[in-house]
Amino acid sequence: MTERTTGVRVLFTGQYWPGANTVYIARAFERCGAIVRFLNDTTLWPDWVQLKGRISRRLLRPLIESEWNHQLLKMVENFTPDLVYITNADFCWPKTLESIRKRSVPIMCFYHDPPWKDRPGSRFSENIMLFDLVATTRRWHEAEFRAAGAKAVSVVRFGYEPLAHFPVEAGGMATERYGADIVFIGSYRAHRSRELHSLVTKNFHYSFRLWGNDWVSLPPGSPIRMYWQGRDVHEQEIPIIYASSKLALHWINWEPNSKDPALQRGDQHNSRTFQIAACGGAMMVAQRTEEHKNFFKEGAEAVYFDDVKELREKLAYWLDPGQQEVRKRIAAAARARCLSEDYSYVPVVRSFLKFFGLPVVQTP
Repeated sequence: MTERTTGVRVLFTGQYWPGANTVYIARAFERCGAIVRFLNDTTLWPDWVQLKGRISRRLLRPLIESEWNHQLLKMVENFTPDLVYITNADFCWPKTLESIRKRSVPIMCFYHDPPWKDRPGSRFSENIMLFDLVATTRRWHEAEFRAAGAKAVSVVRFGYEPLAHFPVEAGGMATERYGADIVFIGSYRAHRSRELHSLVTKNFHYSFRLWGNDWVSLPPGSPIRMYWQGRDVHEQEIPIIYASSKLALHWINWEPNSKDPALQRGDQHNSRTFQIAACGGAMMVAQRTEEHKNFFKEGAEAVYFDDVKELREKLAYWLDPGQQEVRKRIAAAARARCLSEDYSYVPVVRSFLKFFGLPVVQTP
């Protein structure tokens, strides 16, 4: 099959590593016919973990910011984009955006995180009025962004990547290394930790694997530690993990006890919502939110819970051997919904291109 292109040039900034949502969004631009040039934030911001490295990184931040802005302007000059797409705007200087605007090149920003106003390490809020479009996945952001001076706000959803999230057959060594009754893939968050602690300390007799960043911060005696696999997962492992597990737990980024009002409001869904479903292996057991219920029908395409008590009841019911076939049908139905509704990033990106009046290849 011959691929079609519109010739639209998109200068795209964001993190570039396997599993990054920014990579998936950039691919969606390409599927819509765009030519994408990537300014990789990851290479400019060293991933140093030692204390002396983190200190050096903070000291070097002014130099890193200067280099990022210089490279962005140089790429605008050489690539002559039809759209500049900026992720989060952590390093953006207002004068850089003003320089781009003088060239009559539209600029948009997709802001990914709940906290946004005067957030340490982010320049998003000081630039918000300079973007032609600001995108977010949170409805409560819209009024706040407009009040802060945003010209236009688009509330969209996260998505999955068809090349990374799909059903696989797992067995043998894969099952031995990744298999479990229950799996959770996600970074440490205080609310997740509290609920997991409550879950595993009472009548918990299931096999469970926990994957993700920052769980090393758990207290030494935490009962959760025995389930943590000691690291995050790699992109290629995700479909294998879900294929090797029966139930996939899912907590959104929401901290009801946080002092930060943004984290108190948090998310109603995230990218893992769609990744679990698209893999079609483990049945998703997620926090009950209105958006989750709209994306996947409760009891038919996913299972939801409000608290640990309900979660414990759901685990006991759905891990009963007699529910195996129904569980598999629900996971398959979630996968089918991803395909029928196209929960990839393509519809999201298509909406961005249409907003700016740029042509789009209609994907089948």
